[in-house]
Amino acid sequence: VYMASFGLARGSRGHWPAQARHRRRRDRTRRGLMDAEAAVASSSTSDSIDCQATGKLAFEGCPFYLHEHAAADMLYAVFPKLRALAILRNPRERSVSAFNDYVRVGRIGKGTGAQQGRRMEELVEYLVAQIHSGARTMENYDMRLLTSGVYIHGLRKWGQVFPSSQLMLVQSEALFENPAAEMQRVYDFLGLQAGIVDVRMFVTFNKNPMSSKAKPSRRINQTLDEFFAPYNEELYEWCSARGMPFSRWPNATNA
Repeated sequence: VYMASFGLARGSRGHWPAQARHRRRRDRTRRGLMDAEAAVASSSTSDSIDCQATGKLAFEGCPFYLHEHAAADMLYAVFPKLRALAILRNPRERSVSAFNDYVRVGRIGKGTGAQQGRRMEELVEYLVAQIHSGARTMENYDMRLLTSGVYIHGLRKWGQVFPSSQLMLVQSEALFENPAAEMQRVYDFLGLQAGIVDVRMFVTFNKNPMSSKAKPSRRINQTLDEFFAPYNEELYEWCSARGMPFSRWPNATNA
């Protein structure tokens, strides 16, 4: 099970880490997948991965797998019965949240709310220009603050490898609005009995505690909406063709 509500990218314009660092992270991800594949291929059915024999279920959450095309092929080769769950957030809001999270962990320099708002505007416009010009692509890690919200890029590949019955999409907006109902869908998809039955047990974790966060301007909202619009349309069509329920995300109407 992987969560795709948040992906990793680094830096801001003027704060970009070296490209080699992005390549190293990408290579580590791929090496880890290949090492796991090799380990499983060389293991016997009596090893710990035999969940059926042990009566245990194995879960993993990772924001990288969705965007990494190699992951779908490798995971299917090792776990052909795996069920994958992607939690997707409005990509406009995800990008803003990601920017503030990078500030929180020090990947982008801190400043006042107004300063961060201007910095975010500059960064987003730079990333959009790089993608539109063809100078950078969806596969470049230094674009991930923006391109991790292009969900169809990864889902199309996963849909080619895994049958639709083993893929599930959850919109984070619906999860937060009605957690009990959405979790019941997840339990049904995974073939599990409901483990959380009281809505008071639902708690938000990993919340950004910063008191001063960058807020998107009307201009940034419009820039992000326009960038994601064609990819969102492809996502809606992809879901419809597979009979997956998915609501359209609203565009921002104010800053």
